[in-house]
Amino acid sequence: MNKFIEISIYTFIFHILCYVLWLVLIVPAEGPTNIEELGSLVYLPHAGRVLPVIFFGWQAIPAVLVAEFLEWEFLWSGGDFYRGTIATTISTLAVLSTWFIFFLLGLDLNQSDVLKNTNWKHVFLFIFVASLLNGLGNGAWYASIFDETDALISVRFMVGDVVGATIMLVMLVLFYPMFKNFQK
Repeated sequence: MNKFIEISIYTFIFHILCYVLWLVLIVPAEGPTNIEELGSLVYLPHAGRVLPVIFFGWQAIPAVLVAEFLEWEFLWSGGDFYRGTIATTISTLAVLSTWFIFFLLGLDLNQSDVLKNTNWKHVFLFIFVASLLNGLGNGAWYASIFDETDALISVRFMVGDVVGATIMLVMLVLFYPMFKNFQK
């Protein structure tokens, strides 16, 4: 199978899984918080954006975009297309920008001798930078929509992205041996 198609399928399925887990487990647990305005404090789909890009590179980006548009238009009830599309684009551009910054600095996690995608500190650094860019971008976007500047929006986006991606990363580390043994 073509490597790009294989990466796209894995990325798409992983992103949808992260989104559904977030929708079923986290959204009800967060209570009456207006997630559309403030962002989730445990946003698992950020792992669906970041981890495939860390492990597969830029080839995962198209599948991330397709998955996010489908999720926000068909799985999420409510919200308008324009607001969701811009926020999704900002989030994906934050991950792409982070990858590009790392690449320009010679820190491509797949190819570099400096940073490795098998070193969890380096993976977390990538997650943190992508979350920071996403928090700043979406915080600015939501501030312009609601005509209210509130740093809490950026902080919630950033914290939610870091916590969500970290939880999914820990789950992958815990479940990987089980899947590895299952394939034998």
